[in-house]
Amino acid sequence: MQACAPRWGLPILVDGRVWGLAVVGSLRAGPMPADTEVRIGRFAELFATALVAGYRDQQKRKLLAEGSQRLSLVDTLLEGRAFDEWSLREAAGSLRLPINGPFVVVAAQAPAVGDEPLREIESKLRSLDIYSAWRRLPDVQVGIVHVTSDHKLDIVVALISRMTTARVGVSAAFVDLRDTPQALHVATMMLLGPTDSASSVGVFDGSILATAAVSAPEVMIRTVGATLDCFGDLPDQERELLFETFRAWRDTDASVRGAAEALICHPNTVRHRLRRIEKRTGRSLSRPKDVAELCLAFEVHRRLM
Repeated sequence: MQACAPRWGLPILVDGRVWGLAVVGSLRAGPMPADTEVRIGRFAELFATALVAGYRDQQKRKLLAEGSQRLSLVDTLLEGRAFDEWSLREAAGSLRLPINGPFVVVAAQAPAVGDEPLREIESKLRSLDIYSAWRRLPDVQVGIVHVTSDHKLDIVVALISRMTTARVGVSAAFVDLRDTPQALHVATMMLLGPTDSASSVGVFDGSILATAAVSAPEVMIRTVGATLDCFGDLPDQERELLFETFRAWRDTDASVRGAAEALICHPNTVRHRLRRIEKRTGRSLSRPKDVAELCLAFEVHRRLM
């Protein structure tokens, strides 16, 4: 008796299951033994399960590698490492950011080390058609956000305000991604001073005066210290009242009446407070140079001290 040729079962899809290749040999012609068919089925199921698990592991490793690369690229931008035009385009593409701005840097203060004050912020912004890349540092969560207009920036600020009560600083807009380190510095400086509203989010206005105040904070604090030390003997509330009066006078184009309306007080009260500032600082509000120095001193105090 001659042995029959082995029968081959080819891979097929049945009811959504993949059945593997099987080789069955027999010394006699006839139907396949029942237990052999069961074993082949079990093997096929094991093979399919292993295949799916391997695919998932591969995808997981790929996602982890991509996530690690994104974090590394964000670090590179935040730290200001050298980029030529080609590598900058490649980095922007990997971060899913446009190559051209305007951008802003957002710095959110973490309540505790390792906390994430703006959870899922990237996906929430993406749902609003706003591209961004984020990095969680020990004490702050930092993001580079593409804002195509003032309206888009308002949307970003409004979303952040709803998401957290932590202090958040936002830089002025910038165009070149290579300027990210300077924008990060400004955003973190905004965490120090008071915000201009009930919101916990402080947006840097980009004015020359404000930029000068935060560009070299240690130098500025030392420089204006002598000017502001003359108010050191005053109670905190009285000192802040004088500072607020000067800022109101400055913001109303040196108008005593305008400052009085902003502060809801009599113009003579404003005049009296301004004379006290002149007397204590030894500077005259009729001399432009003295006014410029006082403007810078009070701006440094408001943002840094």
